Amino acid sequence: MKDMKKNILCMQENLNRILGTTGFSRYNTKPIYTLSLKLDKEIVKYYRNLNNN
Repeated sequence: MKDMKKNILCMQENLNRILGTTGFSRYNTKPIYTLSLKLDKEIVKYYRNLNNN
């Protein structure tokens, strides 16, 4: 669980850093979208594990 949480925090920081350095015109770029999807999937897995324990 700790590894999952670390992974989520790392992805959130990276996504925030990218969004903070790019303008609104670049929000729909593929790398940002891909990272956002990975982050969403990790968050879902994390909360499912919490609910199952």
